Formats: sequence, C-alpha cells, structure tokens
Amino acid sequence: MKELRFHGRRLPRYDHRAPFVEAARLLAQAALAEGKQVQLRPPWLFLRGHTPETTHLRVAHEPIETYSQEYVLDLVAVTDASILKEIDVTAGLKAAGVLLVNSADEVQSNFQGRVAVADLTGIAERFGIDLAFPVAAATAALSGVVKREALKGIVEAETKGTDRRQSLQAIETAAQAVTGRAR
Repeated sequence: MKELRFHGRRLPRYDHRAPFVEAARLLAQAALAEGKQVQLRPPWLFLRGHTPETTHLRVAHEPIETYSQEYVLDLVAVTDASILKEIDVTAGLKAAGVLLVNSADEVQSNFQGRVAVADLTGIAERFGIDLAFPVAAATAALSGVVKREALKGIVEAETKGTDRRQSLQAIETAAQAVTGRAR
C-alpha cells in the first residue's frame, strides 16, 4: 500500500478546487482506472482560508481495510513552499520516502531522504492550466502510485480541445522536471 499526503492552502471560495485536493483526486481516479483500491481523505468541507491543510491518499492492489488516520507516508507533496516554515510536513514520512516541494527556489529541509524541488507553478502557468495537473504528474513520477498513461487517460476524459493538449504536455514536463532533480 502507498500512502501519500498533499499539503496546500485553499482560497476562501467555494467555486474553485484547491490544487492539492484536485491532484490527489486525479491520482485516485487514475488508480481506480488501473483497478486499484483507493482511500481519499480531503480536508473538511468548510473553508479555513489560507491556512495549511492536508489531503491524504492511500492506494493499494488489495482492499484497504484500515480507516486509521495514522499514516506511514511514502510521499509528501507540498504545493506551497511557505508551508515548510509553518509546520513539519515530514511528520510520518518514511526515511526512504520522498518529499516533493513546488518551488522555483531551493528549499531548506531537515529531511534526510529524497527531496524533489520543481517549479510546478511555473509549468502550470507556462501551459495555462491548473496547478493540480503538474502536481499529480510529479507525484506519480516520484511515487509510482499510478502509471503516467492512466493519469493521462483521466486528464483526457476531463479536458477538451486546447486545454487537453496543454494539460498532457504539462504532465510530461512536470514528470521530467522531478525525475531528474531528486536528491
């Protein structure tokens, strides 16, 4: 079983999905398309506006029989690097786990395992798409939780026209950006 946690901030508006929640949802749907079992725990429904929040995702080949909120994480994805200064995002992360941080600059982390830093916001802006697509692609590339083709299938189903083409290109770019830069 793979366990992942996504950190981010939500805007105080109900008409917009937060990228850290949407990335986890995209990966969950891709895992379901591959025939895997999924548990997705987004933040509570009420918006707390700009405070750090988390979404948890479990993916396994066999039925997931735990409902525990105790996690032994394989990957932590941080969509807003300023969160690193506010909370310990590596709590529960395995020593062999991966910390993925969305930042254009280098980040300071006490985590001794793999740390991947990529400008996923820059990729999203360059292709004119939502940040969730590059975050999901980078997470999939680093964790192996789903195959890139399954993620592309979900993106193709949810987008159309120019958005589809731009989103698929962004997925490739994000995956390449993190696989070459993890330390």
